[in-house]
Amino acid sequence: MNASNRKVHKFIGLVVSVQLLLWTISGIFFSFNKIDQIRGENYLKSVEQITSEKISKISFDEAKEIVIEKTFLKPISVEEITEEKRGSEFRGRNLPLYKLSSLDSSDKEVNVYIDPSLGKIVAIRTFEWRLWDLMWGLHIMDWRDRDDINNLLLKIFSILALISSITGIILFFRPKSKA
Repeated sequence: MNASNRKVHKFIGLVVSVQLLLWTISGIFFSFNKIDQIRGENYLKSVEQITSEKISKISFDEAKEIVIEKTFLKPISVEEITEEKRGSEFRGRNLPLYKLSSLDSSDKEVNVYIDPSLGKIVAIRTFEWRLWDLMWGLHIMDWRDRDDINNLLLKIFSILALISSITGIILFFRPKSKA
């Protein structure tokens, strides 16, 4: 009986170990990176209050001026986003948005999203943010949208990890049978 318990524990451990490794790696990544830099707040000249006061829709040139005035970035191009895209870096934002591809002082590409009806920067997305978002998706096991922390797969693996940990502790203190 004890040998079969050990086999079940080893099997569960094998199945869960890859996700435990991903949880650990992503957790380490989160703890070593400052969220304000991930969000691109370090590119803003000052943090301003977000108001919901609507204005007439700004032009592409006005959007470029906002980036120049409010950030340390150099805007290169502007495009209007009018449709939701699953798992996009602007998810959760009201549309339409202006996406301004910009360069920082070291010529790294940074995307700035502006709400054209508010004339406000609503998101800044960098390579570091995209890496954070990937790690978050791995961490919560929602690889497509990276938003659902209540998904079934995460719950199953969390329970399996708990079972594996408990059975490991139990088996550690039980003597190994000589069968």
